[in-house]
Amino acid sequence: MNQVFFHDQLIRFSHCDPAAIVYFPRFFDLAHAAMEDWLADGLGFPLPELITERRIGTPTVSIHCDFVKPLRIGDTLRFELRVTKIGNASVDLQYVGLKDGIEHLRIVQTIVFMDLDAARAAPIPEDIRPAIEAFLVETNEAREK
Repeated sequence: MNQVFFHDQLIRFSHCDPAAIVYFPRFFDLAHAAMEDWLADGLGFPLPELITERRIGTPTVSIHCDFVKPLRIGDTLRFELRVTKIGNASVDLQYVGLKDGIEHLRIVQTIVFMDLDAARAAPIPEDIRPAIEAFLVETNEAREK
């Protein structure tokens, strides 16, 4: 337990607005790329296989971002991805976005495992749950309660 998934991404021209800073909606695309790599490399369950072979999706049902400092073209964004809660069908993810060890943003996202054929939430598959649990961390909020 308490594993952290690290994902480095170069900030490119296509991520930026005319001021050469990351256009805020692009952070959600960057976070999604980190989540896809976490599924594949961290859990061993690539999203394309989940979707096409197992007919399981992982749609976002809630997402929130706090922006602390801007990132610019040429910067390297390091996401630290943690699992903060696991439900029956849902997983809460926390992304801390760092540049040179300094926090620039924080994203909190809830994904739900979905039966794509039935178009409804489905329990997290039993073979995937233990891999997710390895990334479960105790949050500050949980410690304060």
